[in-house]
Amino acid sequence: MKLTKRAVEALQVTGKRYGVFDRDVTGFAVRVGASGDKSFYLVYRAGKGRAATKRWLRLGTFPTMSVEQARDIAKQKAAQVALGEDPAEQVSEYKVAPTIKTAFISFFEQHDTKIKSSTSAAYHRIAEQYIFPAIGSIKVAAVQYRQVASLHYAMKDTPYQANRMAALLSKFFGWCEKNGYRERGSNPVVGLEKYEEQKRQAFMGREELEALGNAFRIMETQGYTNPKTGKVTTFDPSIAAALKVMLFTGARCMEVLTLKWEYIDIDRSIANLPDSKTGAKSLHLPPPALAVLAALPRINEYCFPGRRGTGHIVNVKDTWRRLLDTARLTGWRIHDLRHAYASYAACSGKSLPVIGAILGHTQAATTARYAHLADNPVAVAAAETAAQIQKDFSGGKVLPFKKAAE
Repeated sequence: MKLTKRAVEALQVTGKRYGVFDRDVTGFAVRVGASGDKSFYLVYRAGKGRAATKRWLRLGTFPTMSVEQARDIAKQKAAQVALGEDPAEQVSEYKVAPTIKTAFISFFEQHDTKIKSSTSAAYHRIAEQYIFPAIGSIKVAAVQYRQVASLHYAMKDTPYQANRMAALLSKFFGWCEKNGYRERGSNPVVGLEKYEEQKRQAFMGREELEALGNAFRIMETQGYTNPKTGKVTTFDPSIAAALKVMLFTGARCMEVLTLKWEYIDIDRSIANLPDSKTGAKSLHLPPPALAVLAALPRINEYCFPGRRGTGHIVNVKDTWRRLLDTARLTGWRIHDLRHAYASYAACSGKSLPVIGAILGHTQAATTARYAHLADNPVAVAAAETAAQIQKDFSGGKVLPFKKAAE
């Protein structure tokens, strides 16, 4: 019989399961269950000959799926069978295929050992905070560009994090392709336009550093008084010393906090760091930084030990916020101490390559943000030179112009 809406509705419940095939599309059938439920199927043999396994591929349930919709799907699946495919097997594989969250477990197992612990921690945080809540339950093979773009757009208020999330997903889907979870060349992040990231161009100047220096002296002598509770917090001398070393060296926060005594070469005024964001590097220790280090007690292997005498200092953000409150400064980060060092070096006439070498930049573009500051001493020198020329030119004798001999 030809399966139509009326024909399917008219099928009776017999208490036993039975099927009725469509006369127009080979293998297209509706199966009536013992309780009266009605579902559409495509019945076919997976392989050639009578010995091939017969498959019942479920297409949908009536009336949620109309007869017309089921017939169209049956035709599509029948075409796949004609090409030698097994759509029922594909459905089975899809059911056991990993979700985003499940696949990330294997991804992290393989990648965590190849990257820095700080990078790994950042990856895990991004996945837990942004990726898993949005698409974690979706099958890896089912994720499309629109879902990634939607997640990226939802994070538009934090463009930096949005771009880092997209970068992690791109790396993850590339790994999925290599491991057979997705077809090659199907990375859904490809083509996603990243948000523009504005690098900070405002750097701490003399006024800010003077205010910060005054705040240091106040907190070292009086501590910090919480304006809401009136409770006084003492200024941890190890944290104070660590912040000063960051300022005097331009080093990254964790480079200083994880500094060990064994790394320091006093004769050469450097610290040989075995690892950093850019790998092994030599951290230059100018006299002010060496003076701070020389005044520190040696409690354990770290220059800036934790409060209980084990490990190193981990959290300096709370103290930094108290410093800014005392200095009446807002919006500055600990990393701005590194920028302050670089901006002072640029304004004093140091070349960008030299500044990059001091800071341990591996790319010239990273140091380029200070180019407009490095131009300042050049402009001053040009102005002073022209002024001296003008002075000498204006104050000298006016000599008669001699015409060249013909």
